[in-house]
Amino acid sequence: MKNFIVAICIGAIIIFFERCKNDMSKSDMNNSSIMSTWELRRMQGGMSPLKDYPSGTGTILKFSDSLYERYENGNLIKSGHYKLIRDTSVEKEVGLVIPSGQFTNRIVYDNDSASEKTFIEVSNNKLTFLSGFFPSDGGSDVSYERIIKKH
Repeated sequence: MKNFIVAICIGAIIIFFERCKNDMSKSDMNNSSIMSTWELRRMQGGMSPLKDYPSGTGTILKFSDSLYERYENGNLIKSGHYKLIRDTSVEKEVGLVIPSGQFTNRIVYDNDSASEKTFIEVSNNKLTFLSGFFPSDGGSDVSYERIIKKH
């Protein structure tokens, strides 16, 4: 009987840790998802110096499954459809050395796949866009921070 109780306790502990591990995996997936509300934090483009933005500027991007909305000063200025495409040509396109495994997707707005490629990376509640060609002062690096809603 004593061995039976020990076995049940060990089984319960294993199940508990497996569930915790699964919950953490779901959390990690949510942290790397573009589907969220994002606020502009940093922008650098061309020969312009890096500019930081405080929270509350109203420059917002919202992404759902396939729809996006772009706000400036809290006003909706554009909306439509987007899709993410696997694309590993970031180094060639932007002229920078990029660590392996980063910026391996690009975003296409409103089925306009002929426009300049914009690569994205989501990490640690930060959404970064790279586009243009940096060596000719035509590159753009724009970062947004995920807006975490307080319950």
